[in-house]
Amino acid sequence: MTTKKMILFVITLLMILISCEKENHEPQSDLLMFPIGRSFLNTSYIDIKIGEKQHNPNYIFDSCGGYWMQIPKSDVPDNDAIAITIVRKNQSMDFFSEINGYNKTWISPTYYIDSDNEKIVLKATELTNGLSTHIEKAKAIQLFVIAHLKMNIYKDSFLDKASKTYELGYGTCMNFSRLYVALCRAAKIPARTIWGIVYGYNDDNIYDYHHQWAEILDESGYWHPSDFNYTTSFNLNDVRYLDLIYAAEENTMIQNRGSYEIMFENLKYYNDYPVTLTANLGFELISDNRPDSMTVKYKYQR
Repeated sequence: MTTKKMILFVITLLMILISCEKENHEPQSDLLMFPIGRSFLNTSYIDIKIGEKQHNPNYIFDSCGGYWMQIPKSDVPDNDAIAITIVRKNQSMDFFSEINGYNKTWISPTYYIDSDNEKIVLKATELTNGLSTHIEKAKAIQLFVIAHLKMNIYKDSFLDKASKTYELGYGTCMNFSRLYVALCRAAKIPARTIWGIVYGYNDDNIYDYHHQWAEILDESGYWHPSDFNYTTSFNLNDVRYLDLIYAAEENTMIQNRGSYEIMFENLKYYNDYPVTLTANLGFELISDNRPDSMTVKYKYQR
């Protein structure tokens, strides 16, 4: 069995055994966890070193769309740093497939994504009237979100639900993505947010800046990522973007974080949503070979 087929087999098995809505995590306070998204499944890849030694961690699929790297604390000697190097490569639009169908979470309202709000439902119905496919509807919703919202960075924006952002008419990237996902779910389109990093926010010499975008599921079982700020491409395929956590608002790995230590030192959590203290996560740009690839590094010191 090839490596790629083995990965797909493992994904299938894990998705059968685990649901994002209900997971059974045993207490594992002796573990370090780091979110690594899913782009590494294709042409991108990850290199891990503890001190000067190569390390092969376990990868846990959270069934919310992405993976987490798992390292026992006993594998990390005192004063040794964990160096995570990620090579993000340009790749074909081989969309991630939800092999066993989608979890009902992706069409259900949640705390931040209140897709059952009356105004959200009415607007979703208006925007998708006469359209047939998930992609047609989602594109119409994306265009509305881009036109309706203005970028405005304000205090505690991360606490706002999608319905409040709709009424305000402005917000940050996470507010854009939540409104998009809420409208999609109200239109019965499976959708979820993507929490990660984007390059070149306001300084081309700095890779690191926290960002959030989103994705929808088509009828064939494939996810289509989109953004609303740095690019308006519907099928997002850009090495500037590094995916880390999928469905950050509903991700049970975050909700169960008391069972282990997440390797981000500057995060706080509000209603189980991760918030950065400075908007930067600590990644360092190693090489920029766009449009082909970008290499970034993250170091964690225990």
